[in-house]
Amino acid sequence: MTQVLQSRPRSFGNYAAVALFLAVYAGVLVFVFAPKDLISVQSPTALIATD
Repeated sequence: MTQVLQSRPRSFGNYAAVALFLAVYAGVLVFVFAPKDLISVQSPTALIATD
């Protein structure tokens, strides 16, 4: 006798977790591979010195 496995509907939480993981992963890749001029942080003392 053959039995057919019924597929369970995937919950929204699974898709949300995968989407969050991919968003964080893509953000880290952008931060790592971005040019250094694109992400530049100046210290507050450097901002005061330039005024």
